[in-house]
Amino acid sequence: MRSFSIVVAADRAMGIGKNGGLPWRLRKDMAFFAKITSKVVADVVVSHEASRQRVNACIMGRKTWESIPKKFRPLTDRFNVIVSRDPHYLDDKPEKSNPLVALATSFEAALDLVESLQSPTTTSSSSIEVARIFLIGGAQLYNEGVRSKDCSHIFLTRIDATVDCDTFFPEISPTEYALLPSAQSHAFLEEFIKEPVEGGVIEEGGYQFEYTVYSRV
Repeated sequence: MRSFSIVVAADRAMGIGKNGGLPWRLRKDMAFFAKITSKVVADVVVSHEASRQRVNACIMGRKTWESIPKKFRPLTDRFNVIVSRDPHYLDDKPEKSNPLVALATSFEAALDLVESLQSPTTTSSSSIEVARIFLIGGAQLYNEGVRSKDCSHIFLTRIDATVDCDTFFPEISPTEYALLPSAQSHAFLEEFIKEPVEGGVIEEGGYQFEYTVYSRV
């Protein structure tokens, strides 16, 4: 099952980044990102082998990986899949031997990899089993992801401001994705992760933002 969701925060102009990083610092949104990408819901996957670690997968481009502070990578309790055209990118990196880090040379290859780990066979040597799949950046992969028929949802933190950005999220076509009303987005998110989620407009650090959900039509 190659279905995946996109997680992103964007301003009014769909700006998502500046100089390789985030142009804002929103502690609550970072906590939401960690929760939605790391929470493994019990009924998502029926494990073949109890000894395997069940985790969600986060697919990201090389620049997104490198934008994560070293002390926070790999992302804890998640299968980190780095997309780079360089097949030797991890060769000289300390994460090369980490079972929660893998390299793929294309987005499609990354999807193939995580799909193979969603229902690993009993003879598989993998120490992990993937539950949900998330695409977390950057712009090039977002462009591919939004167009993919395998993208089921876009979890967009909508920041009610126009910020100086040099990187943007692609247009979300209303013929392909429907924006759920505020109350419905909130209910969907709480059901999705089986935990309370702050709803409505949130204020932090001089910004107002809201967690929204786009569902594929």
